Amino acid sequence: MDEDRRASGGLLLKNLKLASHSILESMNGRSPCPNCKASRKFYCYTCYVPVEELKDKVPQVKLPLKIDIIKHPKEIDGKSTAVHAGLISPNDVTIYTFPCIPDFESSEKVVLVFPSKDAVKLDDIFKVPKDDKKEGKEDDKKEGKEDDKKEGVKEQIDSSFTRVVFIDSTWNQSNQIFRDERLKGLPCIILNSRETCFWRTQKDKPNTYLATIEAIYYFLVDYHNLTHDDIPYDGRYDNLLYFYAFMYKVVEKSNEEKKHEGMENIRKRKRQDWEEKIRNKKLDNLDDVEKEKCKQNNDDSNKKAGSS
Repeated sequence: MDEDRRASGGLLLKNLKLASHSILESMNGRSPCPNCKASRKFYCYTCYVPVEELKDKVPQVKLPLKIDIIKHPKEIDGKSTAVHAGLISPNDVTIYTFPCIPDFESSEKVVLVFPSKDAVKLDDIFKVPKDDKKEGKEDDKKEGKEDDKKEGVKEQIDSSFTRVVFIDSTWNQSNQIFRDERLKGLPCIILNSRETCFWRTQKDKPNTYLATIEAIYYFLVDYHNLTHDDIPYDGRYDNLLYFYAFMYKVVEKSNEEKKHEGMENIRKRKRQDWEEKIRNKKLDNLDDVEKEKCKQNNDDSNKKAGSS
């Protein structure tokens, strides 16, 4: 984890209003999943339920929207942060494994969070009053601007959507899901740029590529701020990052220990080098003494030979 990411991650953790991690910190070993009986640490990442010891102790968060997460089959279950949303908001979050995709009713107002070329920022959706949107659409029709979409003009999204879809996969895998025919009709939303503090970086990708649980969290924070002018964000969705923040601290602690161990090894190597240098110096001095003794012996022998 690089220094910048550690700094941003530490700032994020400092400002979150989280339930206590003491129960997680006190747990040792693994337990069977209450459903599939597989051995798990804190929760089952295939059944999306906590182990028995954490039953009724994991914080629960009520969401203002229904969230569907479509997970790529090659996304490793045990490493997916999408599971956290299913654990903490089980009544509002559903996780599907591609090619399974929910059937969206024609009457439902659904949006997809994905940075497509036609994606609209959440801020822009709520900036335009509904009446203005209707008038704008009527004006466009009257002026014969039906082809604007083809020319790159982004279609305005109705702010009354009630269901949001997220894709859980690496960037390279996500396009396969995005191109699926069943998602093609969904309007896309792009998130405001933020830096991730995820400890598993995607190769050759910038720090603005968020972990799935980060994307969900930031979306809901922005959504709250845009729909509640009179109520500043009060941390109500922070516990979505409950497991994420805990794992961040575990990884950070491990990195610090490795760094400390690395410094110890460096000091040990330097000490060994210094001791080796001292030994060599002593040997050099010893060699000089031996040489002097040999010279003295040779001189004595020569004197004796000369006097005989």
